[in-house]
Amino acid sequence: MKIECVRVAVVRLALAMMLGLIVVSGYVVTPLLFAKLATSAEAGNLAGELFHLVNTGTLILAAAVAGFWVRIKGLGRLNWSLLIVVALFLALNEFVLFPQLAEIKAQIGPIDQLADDDVRRIQFGTLHGVSAALHLLAAIASVILVMLGGEKRGSCKKS
Repeated sequence: MKIECVRVAVVRLALAMMLGLIVVSGYVVTPLLFAKLATSAEAGNLAGELFHLVNTGTLILAAAVAGFWVRIKGLGRLNWSLLIVVALFLALNEFVLFPQLAEIKAQIGPIDQLADDDVRRIQFGTLHGVSAALHLLAAIASVILVMLGGEKRGSCKKS
């Protein structure tokens, strides 16, 4: 087995893990937390901790993929662009939006105790919506990355 094929297999595994982390956290576990826990504040706190772990893990996996891809010549812009989109959107969530959301939550306490038309609740909802959109776009980019297989076309064909 060529070393190139091992690299491709590791990249494919890392891309699949990235996709799994993003999808399961956002579209399986988080809705379950909000459905099963007593308050949305408790669910939100746990979801925030979950997303911190997911974002950190996914960014580490993206860095590993980039490290392997640096050695693959002629990979193409699409793979790199999609990987950058995933990393950028998750980094924006982790380092820009989540701190802002945490600050708002610290100021207001449990969100479900605020009136629906409260400016702080609206601000929180807007930031939360942007965060959810970035998470969705990162998931879509990850699906495409997995479909592409993370390799230069034909670089690991059986002979």
